[in-house]
Amino acid sequence: MSKALLEAHIRAALHPELLEIKDRSKAHSAHELSDGGGHYEVLVVAEQFRGLAPLARHRLVYGATAGVPDIHALSVKAMTPEEMRQQAAAAPARKTFRLATD
Repeated sequence: MSKALLEAHIRAALHPELLEIKDRSKAHSAHELSDGGGHYEVLVVAEQFRGLAPLARHRLVYGATAGVPDIHALSVKAMTPEEMRQQAAAAPARKTFRLATD
């Protein structure tokens, strides 16, 4: 199963403004009975999530991926565009540090 197929299913069903998919399969390759694939982490930002509880949002994503073969684990973060903007605004600015030189 490819990441591209997972992406295509989510895009077709939810029309996200932002979709990030990370393949975490290598981190789980040592698990018993592992075939080396099928562990994914997704961030989906879509207007369709407005007014829905987190569980309902996850169900939409799981429904979109139901036809994708070989998914063993799917970690979902689902938010609205407004929630994404709020999260970005609330994130503290990264500080840069200079090393002291003698």
